[in-house]
Amino acid sequence: MCKAVIPAVAILLTLYMTVVSGNYLPKTLLECFDHKVENSLEGVVLAQDLQKHCLDMFLHPTIKKNMTTDEVNYLQSIFRKIISESNHVGRVKRRTQLLEVFPKRIRREVRDPMSNWPKYSAAVRRLKFDMSSGTGTSRYDTIADLHRIAVDEAHGGPNFLPWHRLYLLIFETACGMAIPFWDSSIDFEMADPTESKIWTEDYFGNGFGEVESGPFSGFDTPIGPLIRNIGSDGSLFQKTGILRLLSKRRFAEINVDTSPDGDSLEDQHGQVHIWCDGQMNNLERSPFDPIFWSHHCFVDYIWELFRTRQKSLGINPATDFSPTNKTGHSPNDEARGITGYLNVDGYSNRIAKLVEYKLTPSCPKCSNSDAMHCDRAKQMCIADDRTVNSYVGHQEDAVKIANKYGLSNGNHGSAFTLTHRDARVRVDSVTLVYRIVRNTPKRLYYGLPQQTKKSYYRVPYTYKGSFKKRLSVTKWY
Repeated sequence: MCKAVIPAVAILLTLYMTVVSGNYLPKTLLECFDHKVENSLEGVVLAQDLQKHCLDMFLHPTIKKNMTTDEVNYLQSIFRKIISESNHVGRVKRRTQLLEVFPKRIRREVRDPMSNWPKYSAAVRRLKFDMSSGTGTSRYDTIADLHRIAVDEAHGGPNFLPWHRLYLLIFETACGMAIPFWDSSIDFEMADPTESKIWTEDYFGNGFGEVESGPFSGFDTPIGPLIRNIGSDGSLFQKTGILRLLSKRRFAEINVDTSPDGDSLEDQHGQVHIWCDGQMNNLERSPFDPIFWSHHCFVDYIWELFRTRQKSLGINPATDFSPTNKTGHSPNDEARGITGYLNVDGYSNRIAKLVEYKLTPSCPKCSNSDAMHCDRAKQMCIADDRTVNSYVGHQEDAVKIANKYGLSNGNHGSAFTLTHRDARVRVDSVTLVYRIVRNTPKRLYYGLPQQTKKSYYRVPYTYKGSFKKRLSVTKWY
């Protein structure tokens, strides 16, 4: 047998052995492999046939229609790695060693010196300019476009968290290393979060106008050059808001449809998208700004803290589903655009075990980072100001570019829903459509129509539980 075929055969045979031995495999692929082998002559099937019949069958038709054969094959190769890895983690005794097993995914805060941010951001840049498909679409853009395909099935309901958990694994596998998470509550505690060192060439690059500094400079997107307009509207994560989430017990209490006070994790996450503005505040195209991945890693981190607390209370998070009648959001629906997986796989403890989160930086050391410090009065880590000489861009540039490419006219998809805003924002988003002018004693606010009972001018979160109760959940964050 040709040496080049041996690795592929070994992987597929291992997957088949996993199926027949009763170990975990996504249901759709399990049924396919089982059926294919049982109906073949004397139970013998070629590895190439297994790959073509099963993986091709369960690749969503929308992806096949919108992507080239090379792009489809590329995504399939990523899915196979994740499947192999999830089975590797679930095995106690093994007779054969899986090939290309991914090293332990350890996610740390972006500014933690051990997060390998320089190496990770360089990997993102390589992915962005990897044009090996020969179609003019980079490997990065191929993955980012999955978000547009699955936008309805991945937002506005209980599938928001499990779908994005699987999506993060796809991007992480393509990069070949763990994604550092961005704890934006560290920046929220500053007097002016737009002055954080996170918005320098050492991290995300400039936060105003076209991104011209840092590892993501020169990134182009389907709706124009990558731009930002940080601090325009919305809000970064707030520690009190996170504590409120972690004080809940059931998934339904943090789900956007069923949270009793409307304060869901999806809602809180959306305000950060709005705060960053530009492509980040475009529901379909937000992954084209690499901030997306670090932001969603933090969202996933919060969910994992919530799941850890559930386990301590005797609740199994893998089966704690929230009732829904939304198309594509039920646990047994396919994970739209993610080959061979169902939504329920995103809830599973086995998938959760693929990742290890290191706790977000805390006082007194704050991970020995040069981009944050310990505020001893507040007993929390706060981001440092960037230097005077750091490039910051110009708000006027962002407005001009937004007008040029029509970011606020709805032609490129919807913005995230504004539910509350930090009192310090400028209210000059280039992606939201402002219709109502409200004059207040302090300043002129341009607001959105009042569509819910929530106040768009709500003050920062306050924790409503008792002091004793607050202490009981603080240990989880």
